[in-house]
Amino acid sequence: MAKKKTNKFDNDPTSNNVFSTYGDVVRPGTEVLENLNSLSVLSVSPALDLALGGGIREGSCVVMSGDPKTGKTTTALHFAGKCQQEGKKVIYVNTEGRLAVQNFEGIESLNKDDIIVIESTDDRVLSAEDFLNIIEIYINNDPECVIIVDSVSSMVPKDELEGLIRTGVRNALPRLLSMFLKRIGGQVTKNKTIALFILHNIANTGGSRWAPAKMTDGGNMIQYQAGTNIAITHRGRWQVPKDTGPHVGQIANWKVLTSNAGGTPNSTAESWIKYGVGIDEVQEVVQIACEFRLIKAAGAWYTISCALENQEDPAISKVLADNDVDLSDESVEKFFKFQGVNNLSEFLNANRGVCDFVYRQIKELLIES
Repeated sequence: MAKKKTNKFDNDPTSNNVFSTYGDVVRPGTEVLENLNSLSVLSVSPALDLALGGGIREGSCVVMSGDPKTGKTTTALHFAGKCQQEGKKVIYVNTEGRLAVQNFEGIESLNKDDIIVIESTDDRVLSAEDFLNIIEIYINNDPECVIIVDSVSSMVPKDELEGLIRTGVRNALPRLLSMFLKRIGGQVTKNKTIALFILHNIANTGGSRWAPAKMTDGGNMIQYQAGTNIAITHRGRWQVPKDTGPHVGQIANWKVLTSNAGGTPNSTAESWIKYGVGIDEVQEVVQIACEFRLIKAAGAWYTISCALENQEDPAISKVLADNDVDLSDESVEKFFKFQGVNNLSEFLNANRGVCDFVYRQIKELLIES
């Protein structure tokens, strides 16, 4: 039988002693950094990815908060669909018990057959303890899965669930969450899990006049544990045509509080949520590209100027060839010029290769620089 290795570090007897007693728990910083750099970063949407520094990193706890009906569930399910495309197993913990048809059918990217939903049934009403224990089972036994808890705020501890509705019962949820997060913290990173927790805003009754008017519920521990923390600060109406047309969606204004993918704290993002679609990624690309003059707007006309300057790019040369466009400057400019943002969006939806090219230009400008 092979003798167990007891020395890992040269000239470091203390670390070797810990290694021989507790196992491979002592590692050089370079090894830890290498492991962190090996974690994948998963996309949410173009606007949020840019603010987050690329997306959401594996092996992290994520907090998503905001006021009611601002787009938290839609964003989480859109992210679930993106994760499914990367081969991830997605578990959706429906603590609120009010998933609607539009939550599933209104997200184009979501594969309804492959998402696992955990929720109370007629036979058993799940308490906060039940939900948290089930989540821990998945974290410990399904490496690289994505768990979405919607929402932490709606979990009801067993003491509150049993008996009559009454006052005078101390809220045990923050203490349960504290214990739960301490238990799963290391395992989430080890198993490359993404645990996404949706929180509600509540009134801040702390009394200080300098304190914010709102705060998230669920206690402080979940804020400390979150590697990525994003919040919807407000929302706007999305009308087509702008300001005069019907209401086709809403604009969620996000603030990035922290991001372990490298995003700058306090970065902001506008996420365009279209009813029946989810996050409209093409619309996000259009808005960002216009802001950085990759698409130039002149009155009601929009020109994809970055395409004019990169006609040798495979995506651009392909769309020109597929549409038999004469390669004179005038013809190419006419092809990439559109009256109205809706016509521009329709073109990019129909030619996703061009949309992807524009997004690559944005990332080169913002992230990779």
